[in-house]
Amino acid sequence: MSERMDAAAVARLVPGLALALPRGPHRGLVGEVRATSAGSALELHDFRAYQPGDDLRQVDWNAVARTGELVLRIRQDEVSPRVEVVLDGSRSMALSSRKAACAREVALLTAEVAARQGLTPTLLVAGARPERAQGQACRAALEAADFDARDGLPESLGRLPPLRPCGLRVVVSDFLFEADLPAMCARLARGASGLFLAQVLDAEDLDPAGGDGARLVDSESGAALEELLTDEVLAVYTRRFAEHQRGLRGAALRARGALLTARAQDGLGALVAGPLRPLFLAAGAS
Repeated sequence: MSERMDAAAVARLVPGLALALPRGPHRGLVGEVRATSAGSALELHDFRAYQPGDDLRQVDWNAVARTGELVLRIRQDEVSPRVEVVLDGSRSMALSSRKAACAREVALLTAEVAARQGLTPTLLVAGARPERAQGQACRAALEAADFDARDGLPESLGRLPPLRPCGLRVVVSDFLFEADLPAMCARLARGASGLFLAQVLDAEDLDPAGGDGARLVDSESGAALEELLTDEVLAVYTRRFAEHQRGLRGAALRARGALLTARAQDGLGALVAGPLRPLFLAAGAS
């Protein structure tokens, strides 16, 4: 059974933290700039590309004629300050009970710090059955989240409701899957003014142990990837892991996001003070 997330540790950290929000306004698809001041709910602020599930009544047909793409008008009620947290619900996130608990804690801390800043947190759990929660319901959704998806985050994103425009999007995953990383990061950044990839890794992800009879196994499918974890196999894994991390970091940067890699066993307080520090600023920091 998975280790429970330490909600008390999260609660102790929340008062001293603030999220690193984007400083500038978000630039829309057709060159319009979103206003930084709030207006009425009917005030037009921006444009964005159509996503499946959007209301076709919001399509700007003049923009469609100019660009050849489906473009939606975005009004103030849709671009109010909002934080979106996406949690990878694949089986690899439960490689160990500590990894699963740490992923939940990072997601909960993001949501609760956002709420304390007066923002509206939305949680999306990308599991076998997608879940969506807002505000105070985020904690219960995280406690109930099952890491049961047998595919990776790129595939499970397709089962989620459409990602909505937001001020900040934080994606919690191990990102250990084969995918078109630039395309995935571009998709995750779409509609967000800021993007953080919070990569939660287990000790075995970073440094798999060998030994008699040890095998490298795909967490999603359960299939053995190598017959034995020999020194040669471990060396190949280390090289491929380093290449993957370079590619992921570069893809995040090209999407104007940031990759933050956290070792689950280090504990939430140490992670906030260390690798997650670019996301969680000291409260009152400029």
